[in-house]
This record gives sequence, C-alpha cells and structure tokens, in this order.
Amino acid sequence: MKKLFIVFLICFTAFKSYAAPAESDNMETNNNQQAVDNKTLDNSSVEIQSTDNKSVENKEEKKAKKKSNFNKKKITLDRIEDKKWSLRIGYSYFFPDNKYTSIYANRFKIGGAYDINQYLQVQALLQYSNGEEKYNISGVNTKLTGTIYNLGAIVTGLYPFEMPVGELAPFISAGGVYTFGNIRVTAKEERKENLSGGGILAQAGLQYSFHVFSFRLYGEYLYDFTPVKINFIDSFSGVSAGIEMGVKF
Repeated sequence: MKKLFIVFLICFTAFKSYAAPAESDNMETNNNQQAVDNKTLDNSSVEIQSTDNKSVENKEEKKAKKKSNFNKKKITLDRIEDKKWSLRIGYSYFFPDNKYTSIYANRFKIGGAYDINQYLQVQALLQYSNGEEKYNISGVNTKLTGTIYNLGAIVTGLYPFEMPVGELAPFISAGGVYTFGNIRVTAKEERKENLSGGGILAQAGLQYSFHVFSFRLYGEYLYDFTPVKINFIDSFSGVSAGIEMGVKF
C-alpha cells in the first residue's frame, strides 16, 4: 500500500509539471493575439484619421478655390472703371418750332462715347428720322414726306453721386451737328429739296449707371440753321425728350 501511494505521488507530480508549461504557452499565445489586435486597431485608427485629414484638406482646397474665383470676379468688377469706351443707342420725340417739320418727330440715335474721366465724356452720334404727314396749307391739301440725319459730336459734363446700388449723375451736353437729308412736298405737283446744313445741339438730363450699363433721360434743344427754300418752313429747330442706353466695353 505504501508503494502504491508513492507511485501515485510521482505520477501526480509529473502531470503537474507537464500541465504548467502548456498553460503558460496558452497565456503567451493570448497575449500575442491581443497585441496583434491592438496593433490592427491602432492601424485602423491611423487610417481613419488620415482619411478624415484628407477630407478636411479637400474641403479647405475647395474653399480656397471658390475664394480665388470670387476674388477674380471681384477684380473684374473693380476694373469696370478702366473701361472707357461705350456703345450708345437712344430714341427721342421731337417737338418742332415749325409745325410742318413734325414729320421728323420720331428720332433714333446710335453713337459711341469715350470717358475722359468720371466727369467728362465725348460722344459721336448719328440721329435719323423720317415720316409723312398731310396738311391743309392755304386751302390746298399738301403731303410732306422726308428723311433727315444729324451727324455730330458733343461733350458731356457729369457730376456723379454714389448710390447704395449704382451711381446717379446729372449732366449737361453741348456740341455741333451736320444736317442732311431731303423733304418732298406734294400738292398739285411734287417738289423735292435736298437738305444740307448745320446746327447746335444742347442737352440736360440725368444718368443712372450700374455695372457696364448706363441709362439717360434727357431734354434736348436743336438750333438748326440749315437753309430751306420752302416758304412755309423756316427751320428744322426744336425741342426733344429722349432716353438713351450705353454699354461699356
């Protein structure tokens, strides 16, 4: 019995010494796996953080690009003052000193202008009108038909005021025109007279400007001394009320 107890004790000691290294190996394996998992987690965190940083950088680049484009547009707007030339078109209604020249009532205008500075402008213009009207002159039914042109140059002085949006400027203009065209008188027979002469043009009005556009309302007086050989027409002078639009380029 004593021998059996000694054998059992030896086997138990041997089994215990064998099991201890196995348990130690398992613990070491678990520790290594946890280290690997922690490393993987750290790498994932780094990748996520890197992705977030790239996203932020892309957003910043887009903002910078938009800001750059805005600044370019702003620079373009700021340079409108550098645009000196403009194309101008307009319309005016003519109130003649002589009632028989009312055939030239509707007048259309085209021209070009150059801004010397914000207070002074020079303008070349061509004004065109034609029409037809019937009158009873000394008991005779008479038809008047005609076409007339005014080719001229004027100088305009402006006094601009800054507005919350755009600019407002009262102005006055003065210059000279060359008048040419024709007039036909049809009564018992037709008679045609070619016109050639000159005149003095004066304007006063108000201009509103926004960006490259400008709009004018004005009154105009044309003193025309073109000679005419029709006994009931003594001049082509008169007052006009008009509107004009300009575009800078």
